[in-house]
Amino acid sequence: MNTSAGIAVIAAAATLGDFIWYSVGVRHTMTAGLLHGALLLAVLGAVLGATSGRLVKGLPIGALAGIGGALSYYGLILVMDSRTYGTAIPGAWVIMWLLLATLEGRWLRAPNRRRWSEIAIRGMVAAVAGGLAFAFVRTILWGRPPGEGRNYPRAVCRLGVRVGARSAGAHLGECGSSRERRPRAA
Repeated sequence: MNTSAGIAVIAAAATLGDFIWYSVGVRHTMTAGLLHGALLLAVLGAVLGATSGRLVKGLPIGALAGIGGALSYYGLILVMDSRTYGTAIPGAWVIMWLLLATLEGRWLRAPNRRRWSEIAIRGMVAAVAGGLAFAFVRTILWGRPPGEGRNYPRAVCRLGVRVGARSAGAHLGECGSSRERRPRAA
C-alpha cells in the first residue's frame, strides 16, 4: 500500500469514527473510548502492516496501541486533570504513539527490529505531528457547539482534508516506518 492510500484509509476511518460519536450521540464512557481507540488504531496498524506486506500482523499492534492510549487517558484523568480535553489527552497521545512505534519497530518488523533510539524518535515525531494536526481541528469538531448547533457533515465539508489530518499527520511520521531503507548507490 502506498502512503497516499494509507493516509486516505486512516482519514476515512477517523472521519467515520468521529461521525458516529458526533452524530449518533455516543455517550463518552470508558468502554466506548476503549472500543473507539482499538478500532481506529487497528486500521492504522493494518495500514502499517500492509506497507510492509504484513497486514494481518499489523491489526493487533494498532489495536493494542489504541487500547493502551485509551487506558492511559483514563488513568491520566484520574491523577492529572479530569477535564475532557485537558492535559490527559496530550499525555495519552504521546503514550499511544510510543506504544505504536514500539510495537511496529519490535514486533511488526521482526526479525529486523529497529533500535530503541530510532523507535523513540519515530514515536515522538508521530506524536508531535499528529498532536499539532489534532489541535488544529479539535475546537472545530469537538469544542463548544456553535449557536446553530452541531452539523458534522458541514464541518467535514468545511475542513476538507484537515479532518483526516489528525491521524494522517501522525501517520506521516509512521508511514515510512515499515519501509526498508535502500542503500545509496556510490
